[in-house]
Amino acid sequence: MVQPQNRTTLSKSFVALAALMLLVALSIACSKSEPMPEATTVPQHTATEVVDLSKTSMGNLDSFSFQLTHDSGHTTLSGALELTRAGGFVATNGLDLEAEANIGRAFVRVEAVVIGEQTWMTNPLTGVWSEIAPEDSPFAFLDPVKLVADILGDTQQARYPVGLLGNGDLFIAGNIPSESLAALVGTVSPGVLPNVLLTIDSTTNLLKEIVITGVVQPEDEANFKRVITLSKFDEPSILEPPI
Repeated sequence: MVQPQNRTTLSKSFVALAALMLLVALSIACSKSEPMPEATTVPQHTATEVVDLSKTSMGNLDSFSFQLTHDSGHTTLSGALELTRAGGFVATNGLDLEAEANIGRAFVRVEAVVIGEQTWMTNPLTGVWSEIAPEDSPFAFLDPVKLVADILGDTQQARYPVGLLGNGDLFIAGNIPSESLAALVGTVSPGVLPNVLLTIDSTTNLLKEIVITGVVQPEDEANFKRVITLSKFDEPSILEPPI
């Protein structure tokens, strides 16, 4: 038979053990419901300084790939072309380009290669390559190298958006004069300042993405959004004539 004193001791031990088990269970539950926050990039420079550093880093490149897409809207080209996507590679000796566009209800795909003063382009209907005068190309205005330099050189009111941080990347918002985007769209609506959001690698200062929102061309609407993605920095490549 257990004596009253022993029963009291056992009761206290049981309560202590139960409390310990409860603390362990609560600790496990909290660790599952409250994961450790992800590391974020803390800016070491002002937004304007980062843009300037990126301009220097991008200016030292010999090559890069680019993609232009539209989250909404399109880019109007000569000949009633409505450009929806364009991409390619900027090499040490020229530009290799692929583009998709609409002419009315018709969808067309075009390729072009520019080496020095020579331009080749595929027929949008047959896909056959032919050499053309540079001024006859609907993409004669396109100059990705100048575009990047103009955007990084002309971004106004550069600032870090509140609450927007990324692992290894810095996000910088600002405004850009429409005239500084002529190397992207050709014809611009003068005197307007669309919004721009830049994504810059915090380690290399290389520009990874440009998002342009607002009116750039006369036919644009306020919600038009163009996205330019940059990658494959300094990969060696020499373009060859397609024919």
